[in-house]
Amino acid sequence: MQILKPLFLLFLLCLLQPIGYAQESLDELVPLDEKVRTGQLENGLEYYIQYNPKPENKLELRLAIKAGAMQENDNQLGLAHFLEHMAFNGSEHFEKNDLISYLQSIGVAFGSDLNAYTSFDETVYMLPIPTDEEEKLNNGFQVMRDWAGGLLLASDDIEAERGIVVEEWRTGQGVNQRLRDAYLPVLLHQSRYADRMPIGEMDIIRNAADSLVRQFYQDWYRPDLMAVVAVGDVDPDKVEELIKSYFSDLKNPLNARKREYYNVPTHKENFVKIITDEEAPGIQVQLYYKQDARPSNSYKDYKGRILRTMFGGMITQRLDEIRQKPDAPFIFAGARYGNLVRPLDFFTISGVVGPGKLKDGFLAFLTENQRVVDYGFTQSELDRVKRSLLNSSEKSFKEMDKVESRTLVGRYVSHFLNNSFADGPESRYDFYQDIIPKITLEEVNDIARELIRKENIVLIVTAPEKDKETLTPEAELLALLENADAIETTPYKEDLVREELMLTKPKSGEVVNVSHDEEVDVTTVLLGNGMKVYFKPTDFKNDEIIFSASSEGGTSLYSLEDHYSANYAGSAINIMGIGDFTPSQLKKVLAGKNVQVTPNISTYSESISGATTPGDFEMALQLIHLYFTSPRMDKSLWEVFLANQKNQLESASVNPDFQFNKRVNEIISNGNPRGKGIYTAGQLDSIDLSKSLKIYKERFANAGDFNVLFTGNIDREKMLPLVAQYLGSLPGDSTGKEDFIDLGLTPPQDRKENIKVGVDDKSQVILYFSGETAYDLEKSQQLSYLGEILTIKLIETLREEIGGVYGVGARGSLSRVPEERFNFSISFPCGPESVDKLKAAVWEQIQKIQEEGPDEADLEKVRETKRLDLEENLKRNGFWHGQLNAAINGGLPLNTVLGAEGRVLGVTATEVKQVANEFLQKPYLLEITRYPANFEE
Repeated sequence: MQILKPLFLLFLLCLLQPIGYAQESLDELVPLDEKVRTGQLENGLEYYIQYNPKPENKLELRLAIKAGAMQENDNQLGLAHFLEHMAFNGSEHFEKNDLISYLQSIGVAFGSDLNAYTSFDETVYMLPIPTDEEEKLNNGFQVMRDWAGGLLLASDDIEAERGIVVEEWRTGQGVNQRLRDAYLPVLLHQSRYADRMPIGEMDIIRNAADSLVRQFYQDWYRPDLMAVVAVGDVDPDKVEELIKSYFSDLKNPLNARKREYYNVPTHKENFVKIITDEEAPGIQVQLYYKQDARPSNSYKDYKGRILRTMFGGMITQRLDEIRQKPDAPFIFAGARYGNLVRPLDFFTISGVVGPGKLKDGFLAFLTENQRVVDYGFTQSELDRVKRSLLNSSEKSFKEMDKVESRTLVGRYVSHFLNNSFADGPESRYDFYQDIIPKITLEEVNDIARELIRKENIVLIVTAPEKDKETLTPEAELLALLENADAIETTPYKEDLVREELMLTKPKSGEVVNVSHDEEVDVTTVLLGNGMKVYFKPTDFKNDEIIFSASSEGGTSLYSLEDHYSANYAGSAINIMGIGDFTPSQLKKVLAGKNVQVTPNISTYSESISGATTPGDFEMALQLIHLYFTSPRMDKSLWEVFLANQKNQLESASVNPDFQFNKRVNEIISNGNPRGKGIYTAGQLDSIDLSKSLKIYKERFANAGDFNVLFTGNIDREKMLPLVAQYLGSLPGDSTGKEDFIDLGLTPPQDRKENIKVGVDDKSQVILYFSGETAYDLEKSQQLSYLGEILTIKLIETLREEIGGVYGVGARGSLSRVPEERFNFSISFPCGPESVDKLKAAVWEQIQKIQEEGPDEADLEKVRETKRLDLEENLKRNGFWHGQLNAAINGGLPLNTVLGAEGRVLGVTATEVKQVANEFLQKPYLLEITRYPANFEE
């Protein structure tokens, strides 16, 4: 009996254990998150509602419509997107311009908050609404209702909007657009998608009859193709009542057009397309194994998605290892499974190859695919990717009560439009915990034969025109592709990597003093080596700690002769690794861990920053310790990196955007080589790797020169001993603190520069005001107000009245390093013929503010937006970390952050007028204008 009793108990325990996901369970449908409420009105409109208290007093609203460019008739190309524009130009309850103005008055910013997009198969409107007042909530639903069925589409408004859409199209013109237009018809072979780019045809945009816009609205904006998604800090019963109240009267048209779903035909033959352009930045290779879109209904489908994610991740890891070898066949590459358009999935390997290496690079892609087909993956590779996925689901599970509404709302939009998974983090966590440990190597290896097929493959190569003659011909690449299964491969061999970062852990340093600031709840710890460590505990996230360790000095302490070596010192360590680990090996050790640590040396400081979790806090400290003490020398990795950098710089040199940005940097730095930022391939040859490593070690030699801040879910009692062990043990001396050297990198004033680049008919205007001024927190906020107010006025004039731009922005700030200065910039793209007229319009708005001050209504719009932003930011780790870090390293009191509300809300019209007159003067102005290369002034 003594033997049988334990066996009987074991049998009972087995019966009580959950059965897991057996085959019959895998056939079950994946449920929606149990927190979401769904329903459907009699007219067919669907809705998704979820209560979510973060952030407080805000509701994220979306109107999703199953209609986009694919529903356009041949004479309507672009009108689905045009109609999206018109939704902001007058409706039954909001006259033209009233909508944007009203929403701005309640703190909803145009562009960053209020927005919309049109794609091939859908149109989605985005509206975050403050819910602290009943009227705001009701008006939010009224706006959505007007979009759904109450647009006026007046002829005058349609005519005025044509120019704005053309300017949006102009903004997107360039080499990427030309290459895309050339390869999409191949990739979307013989499908309707190939002829329905959402931006449309400009001849139709400029000339289409108003009736065609209205017809699209009548045909496709109808409740049986719509969903309202509402996630936020409102009782779901109330939200449901509002949806029924505002949307139930929408009616579907009589004899409604059938909503067709189109396919992308498969093709047994494979296609290779090489496209060259004189402005193409380098040789890019994209290998697509096209697949019919996979369903996302059952747990079996869910498991399939996990397997495909694993497959892409493991291929990418192998490619990354190859990339780091001497004379690697490609500069970088990656693999993934994804969706191109609604009916078309793909598995792709894509990357960049150097000149003369197209065939080698492509062959490397085919070889790695075939290696997996022949021999599969290793158990260690699978174990690492399992750890990463399990860690991801666990992190989501731990944070499920702290997720912000804007993160959640997209899941339900996607579920409505594409029937994608929208399960809750708890359900996802349970499924991952059960299914992932059971996934076998055989199951993952079987995916290779599913994804690496013999047909329906497209290879796209884009390259600079100058490389055309050296490119492997299409026929030869096609032959390689057709015979890929004949490539002879050998099994993948992996170097074993130990799991411990440190074989010998350091002895703890001394904790000299611990003090606490009750007002801001910050604990300051002085370590024996002089390092100061600050802890700011919060409860904003359950599983997040962000950190930064910083010190003054940077590359400014080194001579011009050593500039390039110093400037690449931080990059060198990121390339070569730390301790006994290359970067690739370090990735393997950190698989499944929530640790990101990055060193950096900038012009005036050096830092180590990153993020982790309470569970991985010790590993993060170990990495920080190693980055301080054990930078690794690896000439082989460095030479590969340097060769790739040169190739990329040489390739990018033909790109007009690169040319423009390079020239702008040269102008703003006043020709000082220490401030240009973008180098030539030749300048990289002056880097002395030994000197770079020496400089890196010097910058991190003295821990006593560093301030370290940890913000997030901190248990000081548990973490302080670890901080003492790994940071307190670093060599340091508080008497050896350094300062930076002012390099005099000041922008020129009272200067005009025209830059002519590129073949596209487009310009860019930058008005950059700068100069010396005493740093003042209140004045910095006033300058920020001026930027946002001026942006409102420029959108009204340059975009809405003149129709000369798609977007325009103004912003200003004060800085303290290396000296106390102000800067204020205004920037917008436009047509070359409109530059002078638009510049004059900008100055007209500046002068109006200088003479009359800002409109009180505009001031209140900015104040309300900033108030809401501040309320939300005060409950985010990133905001507190940034503010405290600025105070600590700027020598300001820690409680400076507590005065943010007064500074933000206290700005007056008189102060905005004063800073406009003080700073926006032509003697302070650097004016840069981009024109096409062939433009005649």
